[in-house]
Amino acid sequence: MKYVKDDKREQQRIEKVLQKMARAPHVAVGILQDEAVADNFSMVDLALVHEFGSKDGHIPQRSFIRSTCDAKRNEHIKLSDILQSKIIEGKLNPRQALGQLGEVVEKDMVQTINHGIEPGLADSTKKAKIRSLKKQKKKLTGVGFKPLIESGRLKGSIKHEIRGAS
Repeated sequence: MKYVKDDKREQQRIEKVLQKMARAPHVAVGILQDEAVADNFSMVDLALVHEFGSKDGHIPQRSFIRSTCDAKRNEHIKLSDILQSKIIEGKLNPRQALGQLGEVVEKDMVQTINHGIEPGLADSTKKAKIRSLKKQKKKLTGVGFKPLIESGRLKGSIKHEIRGAS
């Protein structure tokens, strides 16, 4: 049996490794810019509520970040291997490879939303949408009944960026 020892030196070593990793080039994908959706509520807040569900349970978890990464994990690893080979062959630099990986993961997250995420909308939510559309004299489309698609702002906010050393 192994024991974990609370060692200040080990903790400092781990912190240095994490700081070094943060400085290394890497790609971030998701809701990266925190724009306002409403008073005291941002796009990041909206993404968090949908990704994990609301604390009160009124809004269920509809993961589009974690579920995409889980579903596409092997494909993303294969792409990383291919891109790594291209770096070694001198066909790409690391930033270009990270950019290509980021583009693929970004598109995959948007596709996850486009295909629909379970659980579907509650009947009460569907009825409220119908009333709202009728009030606004807009046409009802099937897309309006897929979670996370109503305005398109959330999926339009999914971006990728390369961070770390240049």
